[in-house]
Amino acid sequence: MSKKVKAQTPKSLSHEISVSLRPLAKGLITSQTLKLRLNKVLSHPLLAQDINRSMEMSVSLVSDEEIQELNRDYRGKDKPTDVLSFAQMDGEEMFLPPEIPMPLGDIIISVQTAQKQAENGCLPRLASAVADRSWGIQEEISFLMLHGLLHLLGYDHEDSDEEAEEMEGLELKLLPIMMSWEG
Repeated sequence: MSKKVKAQTPKSLSHEISVSLRPLAKGLITSQTLKLRLNKVLSHPLLAQDINRSMEMSVSLVSDEEIQELNRDYRGKDKPTDVLSFAQMDGEEMFLPPEIPMPLGDIIISVQTAQKQAENGCLPRLASAVADRSWGIQEEISFLMLHGLLHLLGYDHEDSDEEAEEMEGLELKLLPIMMSWEG
């Protein structure tokens, strides 16, 4: 699998994360919680090969209607989905001075779809990472954000079983870290 982000490693990483919450997301999860959880995984050694400099990205929590429009326009699928990722650099290299964060891309999450999925609990493949912890909307949104981040970093689960295993394995390892369950 080819990685999308290559650059020299700076001494300290500070990521710029923009979070947009629509009114329907208010009270479900805070921007601060999402930023904190993203920073935990962005700075984790498991992603060191992918994130070797400061990054800039955005996360937007939207309605089913909004994500359906994006899914239709960009993927040709006229239906809502849970998460979409739009990489800033799709297989391209960008050379910026080390002090300028590398633009990673955008993660768009449907709050309504996340709520429906959270009602059913975590995906069966996540059960070992979740163990006996409760699974609600905050956990679902956080997982979708992690899933979207891995897509922005070049991981995929649709092209081959090997790539799917690699991506899903990272999700299982990073989810407890993101949620502060490790340890």
